[in-house]
Amino acid sequence: MPTVDVFQQLLILMIVIWTAAVFLRRFGLPTALGELVMGLLLGPAVLGWVHPSEIIEVLAQLGIFFLMLHTGVETEPRQFFAALRRSIGVAVIGAVVPFSVSFCVAVAFGLPTMAAMFIGLTMTATAVVVTLKVLGDLRLQDTRVARVIVSSCIIDILITLIMFSMALALLREGAVDPLALLLIAGRVLVFFAVTLSFGTWIYPLFKHPFQSRRGKGFTFVLILGLAFGLFAEFLGLHMLVGAYLAGLFFGRGVAHEELVQKVTDRLNGIAYSFLGPIFFVSLGFHIRFDGLGTSGWWFVASLGVAVLAGQILSAGLMARRLAFTWPESLTVGVGMCGRAEMAFVLASVGLSSGGIDETVFSALIAVIFVLNIATFAGLAGCARLLGRTDRCGDAAAASAKAPPQDRV
Repeated sequence: MPTVDVFQQLLILMIVIWTAAVFLRRFGLPTALGELVMGLLLGPAVLGWVHPSEIIEVLAQLGIFFLMLHTGVETEPRQFFAALRRSIGVAVIGAVVPFSVSFCVAVAFGLPTMAAMFIGLTMTATAVVVTLKVLGDLRLQDTRVARVIVSSCIIDILITLIMFSMALALLREGAVDPLALLLIAGRVLVFFAVTLSFGTWIYPLFKHPFQSRRGKGFTFVLILGLAFGLFAEFLGLHMLVGAYLAGLFFGRGVAHEELVQKVTDRLNGIAYSFLGPIFFVSLGFHIRFDGLGTSGWWFVASLGVAVLAGQILSAGLMARRLAFTWPESLTVGVGMCGRAEMAFVLASVGLSSGGIDETVFSALIAVIFVLNIATFAGLAGCARLLGRTDRCGDAAAASAKAPPQDRV
């Protein structure tokens, strides 16, 4: 694509991103909602003004990277690991139920067992980046609800990747090799063992260069994020897991407080004002309405409702068992309904491997779009509900010793 055309499309995207942000913020709505809708309108499905290109795809992938890196930097490690321990139940149940209901819907519509398995796994891959962007727009990113959602989404992604690798092995070989499954599980353990060891014992040795605001913390965080991300990709995981953990270890315990704030501000500008919005707009480019007949749209509606109900009930009720308030539990359930980058990847792999056909692929993309719209709108409603709960004193009544949003 000629350079002039690239800048023209980039200009269109940035005008749309800025306009959507100004308009939606006046109504207290998450800007990611407008970015996704504008991507649908500008993309091939409607107006066709902007088409997917290699440049836009690269910028979108960088957006995922910076969103996760920024989130990791803003998260206190102790809070994350405390939330991780509490999130296992939410994550496991929040993965099993969506997979089960998706599989059953696919079978009910007459799809083969293997296709139903790929559909179930695609609908299990939660969208941590999408949810984090919305939580940031709603100023909920530094709450215990957000931390549980993030850690649950990461666990779900790992579970989904392991199960998806098993499904691909079954598709290729007709049977699952136990040794191959052990190797997959081993790669996950190696990744976390190496990254956590580095962050706990080796990274603090770099403390000296970060003792003033003039330290090169931003460049170091980029190096660490790229290294962890590539290491995750090398082991067959997704780079977003590595980027998040890399940011997690750059904290106030190692770096000067003003340096951490400077790094956080720079990452915030890139992640939420430039590359991150391009990623959300680009998601709308993947929507195709052609090829879906009446039965296809019924499948989209049925699958979307089943996943929404199953995800909200399963994750929400598990959060309630962890002593979250009802509004917080509803927020956890709704926050885990988003599907984006990982779901797109899994759907694409399922199509290329022959697990699903183009019609099913288009239906999955449409369902992902519906789930994201529902997540954006639902979280906006939950934010208002949480605000009213706090003003009415219900949140304080749930715990007199510490406000729920300040405690893990």
